[in-house]
Amino acid sequence: PYASWFEDQEVCRFNSHGKFFPSRADLLSYVAGSRGGDRVVMAICHEADGHVGNVSLQAISPIDRSAEFAILLGDKRHWRRGLGELAGKALLAHGFDKLNLERIHCGTSANNTGMQKLALAMGMREEGRRRSALFLEGERVDVLEYGILRDEFRARG
Repeated sequence: PYASWFEDQEVCRFNSHGKFFPSRADLLSYVAGSRGGDRVVMAICHEADGHVGNVSLQAISPIDRSAEFAILLGDKRHWRRGLGELAGKALLAHGFDKLNLERIHCGTSANNTGMQKLALAMGMREEGRRRSALFLEGERVDVLEYGILRDEFRARG
């Protein structure tokens, strides 16, 4: 099922996977490189359904002490059920408490209301807008930037 997520245009609507389909070798390479280096990937697992998605910290910078948050919930049966928020908060805690990050950020298209709601639910603040930054489904769209600092995350308890 993992590979089929990248062929589903609804699942990949707001990410680059829908534009450049990964091969099986690409997926195996991604999984093999998902530990250490500049990224951390955590599987989102459901008791009955198994692996339903991934959350990751990408472009981890030990100098800037920052990383980019990303999520892919591939099993659509689990959309809008709170799994993304639970997994996202767990990954933010890992980033701040284990990786010693100071800032975690993400960007999403202005028409991706699901990711915007998730970023806010995780305590991120809207930080800016990159105008006409994406070509998505035949149109130019803005990218909204969100971020959270370690102290803000800890203050939320």
